[in-house]
Amino acid sequence: MEISTRHANEIIKNLKSVINEDINFISPDGTIIASSDEERVGNFHEGATIVAKTGEPLIIKSSSAYEGAKIGINLPVYFEQDLIAIVGITGIEKEITQFSNIIVKMSEILIKEQFLNTQKQFKRENNRIIMELVTKDKTLIEDISKKMNQLGYDSNSFSFFAVCELDHFDSSNIEVSNLIYNSIEKRVHYHDLVARFQNKFLILTQLTDVKRFIKKVNTIKTYVEKKYEIGITVGISEKINSETDIKNAFKQADTVVELAINKRSREIKQFDSSSLEFLFFGFSSHVTNNFSNRILVNFSEGESEDATNLIQKYIKNNGSIIRASKELYIHKNTLQYRLNKIWKVTGYNPRELKDLIILYIALELGKDEYKNN
Repeated sequence: MEISTRHANEIIKNLKSVINEDINFISPDGTIIASSDEERVGNFHEGATIVAKTGEPLIIKSSSAYEGAKIGINLPVYFEQDLIAIVGITGIEKEITQFSNIIVKMSEILIKEQFLNTQKQFKRENNRIIMELVTKDKTLIEDISKKMNQLGYDSNSFSFFAVCELDHFDSSNIEVSNLIYNSIEKRVHYHDLVARFQNKFLILTQLTDVKRFIKKVNTIKTYVEKKYEIGITVGISEKINSETDIKNAFKQADTVVELAINKRSREIKQFDSSSLEFLFFGFSSHVTNNFSNRILVNFSEGESEDATNLIQKYIKNNGSIIRASKELYIHKNTLQYRLNKIWKVTGYNPRELKDLIILYIALELGKDEYKNN
């Protein structure tokens, strides 16, 4: 592992908070790559090469003892048992020795921290590449699978897709966006795939229990909304059974989010392919509203809600007047009266299967329109 000049300068800056003396960060070949004395950057330091060979600290008592060296102490710095740098502290031995162990430990901690940050950025970039392929319409699933395998993911290991859209968020605000990214990453499993996509965060999880996944996503949503005072709309896909479902799973989760935004709903919801709500989502609102309004033209909002509840229970009980009336807590004669009233007002008889289907669809489509008015 090599330390970049930028990282070395950051380490020097942190080390200066502990000791007042000049500090050098030197590569094993003896090149000073960062220093609190900027004039020494790029110079050769013979003492550091001795430390690199022996792996032992070197105290220099004379500025003429080694080429490019000054009085002070030079210490080996390790990362995962490999010597990767030498830290040199300029000064009199008895004044600086007491700081030597602290300086080395701090250097190793900072190097490890920077290594982990680099790994995190590398992982995020890999995830972004994968999600970019997933969200493109023309991408073949073979290409997604190949890229996942190249980057260490098993394309058949994922179970659900989540789309989390930040409400009215400025995606150019990199600082806040990264903080939110960190908050999400900390709360999902390491092997889950997380990526930022415009004002959305996309999550592919290996959790096989949708309830557990929704609970986890809800924890993220609650924390982020409270911490950063920003709303999140979340959609969850149906179960992903194989890699061939991944692209469609994204579309499902994204559809849930779009529909929730249209309905001004913040409830975390899972896509349901058997629901009319999602079946008709691709239709233009003009078409669906026109159909619903034509059937329910003589219904008030309250009457429409009552009729929706009644028809749902009537269908649930397979047209049984007795069972439906019990579930509605009304007399069977009252239920028959209300069914006849629906027939009279709309011209469609709920007791006739064809008319019942038309009424059900119209009431379901009209349900969202009333909520938005």
